[in-house]
Amino acid sequence: MLGTFDPNRREATIVGAGIAGLLAAYALDKKGYEVTLLEERARAGGLIQTQRTEYGIAEAAAHSLLATPTVVAFCRDLGVELAEIRPDARARFILRGGRLSKFPLRAGEALRAFTHAAFMRADRHAEPLNLETWGRKHLGDAALEYLLTPFVRGIYGVQPAELGVAAAFPELAVAPGQTLLGTMLHKALRRSAQNGHNGNGTNGARKQTKQRKRMVAPARGMGDVTAQLEQQLERRLGARFRRGVRVSDLPDAPNVLLATPAYAAAELLKTEAPELSRKLQAVEYTPIVSVTAFVERANFTRRLRGVGVLVPAPEKRSCLGVLFNSSAFAGRVFDEARHASFTILCGGTAQPRWVAATDEEIAAAVRAELMELLGIQGEPLQLVINRWPRAIPQYSVQLPDIWRCAQGSWCAAPGRILFGNYTGQVSLRGMIEQAMSW
Repeated sequence: MLGTFDPNRREATIVGAGIAGLLAAYALDKKGYEVTLLEERARAGGLIQTQRTEYGIAEAAAHSLLATPTVVAFCRDLGVELAEIRPDARARFILRGGRLSKFPLRAGEALRAFTHAAFMRADRHAEPLNLETWGRKHLGDAALEYLLTPFVRGIYGVQPAELGVAAAFPELAVAPGQTLLGTMLHKALRRSAQNGHNGNGTNGARKQTKQRKRMVAPARGMGDVTAQLEQQLERRLGARFRRGVRVSDLPDAPNVLLATPAYAAAELLKTEAPELSRKLQAVEYTPIVSVTAFVERANFTRRLRGVGVLVPAPEKRSCLGVLFNSSAFAGRVFDEARHASFTILCGGTAQPRWVAATDEEIAAAVRAELMELLGIQGEPLQLVINRWPRAIPQYSVQLPDIWRCAQGSWCAAPGRILFGNYTGQVSLRGMIEQAMSW
């Protein structure tokens, strides 16, 4: 979130009822604000949607989230049932040489990565640092290609050179003259000391760490989160929840929260904050194609258990990665004895052409990836294709400068707020935690 609320004025107008706007309206209503929520489209929820098919559910965007205490409490209050990841399906794979590997580095490469982390000291950089430069310095080439690259392609759909460390992974910052390993050890010791001072003790710290890392999915699909938010806000706000309303000027309200994508916020701020408007217009978004494939289990040629596989760029595949939906969570297919579902992610900045590809071209690529990567033969029972030309904001080296411009201009006055997946928290979990902390 960029900006602050005016605590003396208990009214708020929110523009945009995607997941950011729904979360903002829910949080502010609970704090006693009189909230007005405006949405241009006939439906709320934005990219987060769940489609119910003949064979199971298909997610349009996010598939799961981390169950931190705040997320668990939020979902419990909404009435959203959470499904735990299957105990025997926690494995995560990375493709190397056409094979799925839990750890893709060879022994010598792992040793070089450790040597880089332990002995390479950070330089002083005049310019903001991107993740590729950081990775080569602190992990080495092999770890950059087969650990960092597939990870950021899977989350952001970009290459490491397109991500700024300060924007996307500030916890990875290493002070000049320090090593990565030394920095991580110092942070771990400090957390341990803080847990001890808080009276948690060793067992408490372990329990908290385990809870923070639990992966869950709404039992009825991610769309249940937006549906429950929408229903509660309809009851609470009544006529102040208005759909089909196109906002072309900034609302005249004590607290104005823009919960739109950066490019839409830029249009609203053209007159009142022209410099910020220009910077927001420059925020790049990554194109993604998400395809849910339902297949016959009888067509498997190997056992597939795990969360999914990420694909490094050197593998030269059509996809960024594949999620093993029904392997990871129950309820993704209706007949688990016969059917399974996978989500194939394509596009990203390396292959933006997939957004404009035909259904037939996408289907052919999906069939090839399922067969060649996972050994699944035959035709899929059904494909659900979602194209998102502007799916995920790019957390580039320029983004912190945009945040600073916002804080020093339009957002400097209380009651002027920007909130979305480009304002510091790209994940649903992060946005939930931020909104619930207001």
